Amino acid sequence: MKTNWNHSGRRPFTFRRPSGSVLLHCLILFSLLLTSSPACLITSCKEKGDDDIQDVHVQVDSSWFYLKLSAFSEMSDSLPDVRCVDVLIYDADNVGSLESWKRYSSLPDSLAIRGSKKAKRAVVIVNSPRTFNRMAIDRYDSIELLCYEFEEDSSDAPLMSGACQLLPESSGHIQLTPLMSRVQLCEISNTMKGYARLEDPRIYLENMSSSAEIMRAAGFRPSETLEKPLKKPLPFDIGIFSQKPMTELFCYPNESPESTVGSPQTVFVLECEIYGNTCRFPVTLGEIGRNKTIRVDMSVGGPELYDSKVY
Repeated sequence: MKTNWNHSGRRPFTFRRPSGSVLLHCLILFSLLLTSSPACLITSCKEKGDDDIQDVHVQVDSSWFYLKLSAFSEMSDSLPDVRCVDVLIYDADNVGSLESWKRYSSLPDSLAIRGSKKAKRAVVIVNSPRTFNRMAIDRYDSIELLCYEFEEDSSDAPLMSGACQLLPESSGHIQLTPLMSRVQLCEISNTMKGYARLEDPRIYLENMSSSAEIMRAAGFRPSETLEKPLKKPLPFDIGIFSQKPMTELFCYPNESPESTVGSPQTVFVLECEIYGNTCRFPVTLGEIGRNKTIRVDMSVGGPELYDSKVY
């Protein structure tokens, strides 16, 4: 049968009752379209990749926190070695519960941390000789009480630490500092007459704190002191010429304002032999803060005569 078209190119509308077979065909086609529509929608989403779908499902109350790290040392002439870095993130509320803890083998310049939209406290400890027990550090007040023994520490890779508060979508900065300090003998002179020498000279420290709290910044007092401090020899005997040995000793901070029975100040001691007799020249160092270098000059005029300068 010939079909007539109007001037617009469309078939003119005419009403014809559909036959039974045509009606059944239309119903089947319509049901197929309804059934296939959801499948088409899922397929179109999966064409973007499963990873894209995963990225959409994030916690509504989560946020990014950014942490910058750097190291600063006054107890050495160069930056100390870094062997391990522990980064602990605590909730900044009253409980201060531990939210995350990760150990790195080197010091990262910066970190991006994902967490709930609450303020955080970030704690970083470098070169810890111990592996932490998570239950023992599960609250911020417990990490504040963490102590280390001086004999655990190392001047080559010293214990360092720092902390700061983090806010959502902002960055914080932690400047890591060593816990220990350095005492350096810079210059030593012998003003005795008769060409007497300071033989077998050695130096050591008395009343050294045996332990210290790693997160403390100030107010250090020695609860216990080392019984047998290490004696370090100077490279040469001291004759008529002054020497600058730059020999170093290390200690934990001691900020006792004066020497008392329960809280003595740290003392620098020069020991040597003069005319075959052991002579001892002690110098009180005063308050020693964390991450400091204390320099000492000595001048010996006789077995019981000496002068010193601490700076």
